[in-house]
Amino acid sequence: MSVETMIRDTYDQVFGGEQNMSTMERVASSGFGLIVAAAGVNRAGLSGALMGLAGAALVARGMSGHCPFKAMMEDGHAIGHGGHQNYVDHEEQPQSHPAVERHTPAI
Repeated sequence: MSVETMIRDTYDQVFGGEQNMSTMERVASSGFGLIVAAAGVNRAGLSGALMGLAGAALVARGMSGHCPFKAMMEDGHAIGHGGHQNYVDHEEQPQSHPAVERHTPAI
């Protein structure tokens, strides 16, 4: 597998979903990504390289219009607890907890 194919496959896995960002979010992500990448180019060492990669990821996110984090939040996100993942459905009604009921004043 060539490096180009590996990069393309990784890009498709992360940013290949359906568009879930507005035009303004895409512009902001691309613009901020360009600023971060340019600042990384001007900085030497590992921190500059990391800034360049982070900026490139923000530009890719803006260009593709797909944000994987936003997709997770809209679909219900995973919360890790000791190696286990519970998926939170935002449509559920909140459940009261006995500790909260004990400390809630009666009205």
